[in-house]
Amino acid sequence: MFRKILVAVDGSRHASAALALAVDLAQRYSASLCLLHAFPHVSDLLGTPYHEDLLAARTTIGRQLLEAARMQAGEALPVETQLVEGPPAPAILRAAEEGDYDLVVLGSRGHGKIAGLLLGSTSSAVAQHAGCPVLLVH
Repeated sequence: MFRKILVAVDGSRHASAALALAVDLAQRYSASLCLLHAFPHVSDLLGTPYHEDLLAARTTIGRQLLEAARMQAGEALPVETQLVEGPPAPAILRAAEEGDYDLVVLGSRGHGKIAGLLLGSTSSAVAQHAGCPVLLVH
């Protein structure tokens, strides 16, 4: 049923739960996993060296999040990673379409700006606009 599963990770407990479920599904269906982390755009209006420093810091944090997620996924199945700059929802939707994924898995809420909502803005946007099934995990 699923060959390729895209999992959005942001370091939140919801994303960790989503990854655990995605790993289980990938093992059941012998699917590959792609872990994606999107970090906010770094404006070049900051100027040098601030732009480069902030971009480097966000890239380092993103790589650390992806490595932690890769370790959580374990060694039992193929895992690739994508680190992208930009708003999470469009990045997830673009990756899902371009990578021809069969399923997108993400937490129902992450580390977004809008706290207190039952469904996060990223998960809501992905669920509404994805061209493949989306699994939201609490």
